[in-house]
Parts: sequence; C-alpha cells; structure tokens
Amino acid sequence: MQEKRYPKGYFISHGMVVGLPLGIPIGIVLDMIVIGPLIGLALGAGIGTYMEKKKNPDPLQLAPEDARQRKRIILALSGFFLLGILAFIALLMMTDGM
Repeated sequence: MQEKRYPKGYFISHGMVVGLPLGIPIGIVLDMIVIGPLIGLALGAGIGTYMEKKKNPDPLQLAPEDARQRKRIILALSGFFLLGILAFIALLMMTDGM
C-alpha cells in the first residue's frame, strides 16, 4: 500500500496550530499569559518537525505560485507578531511608569 503524500510543511503547520491553544493554559498556570502560547508554538513546531520527518519523507513540492503566497503570508504574520510584541513592551513600560 502506498503512503499518502502531503505538501512540504504540512505536519509542522498542524503542530503549531494545535500547540498554540495548548500553550495558553500553560501560560495561565505559570502566571505569564504571553509566554504560554510561545511555549505551545515551540512544542508544536518541534512535534510537527518530528512528524514531518516520520510520516512525510518525500513531500509534495509546492507550485511556485503557492510558494510565493506562503512566503507572503509568513512575512505578514511575522510582522504582526513583532508589532504585537512591541505593543506589549510599550504597554508594560507605560504601566510601570505610572
């Protein structure tokens, strides 16, 4: 029986999507809500990378158009993430100063 092939990065993205909400309770328990999702993303990316190597040794290659679109989405999300971090730091500085 032939194994099903998935696009490159399929399991990594799914691991991150599952890890993000699982990290929120970790952040609540640690009393650092911002750190929890980051821990979840890191764990999800690690597990997704493991699954990618195990279950998808010969991934389907993306079409050039899809690869460009994926890069744009990653850049946009990275920009929003950095803006969120900067806004959080600015908020912390404003509340500490008062």
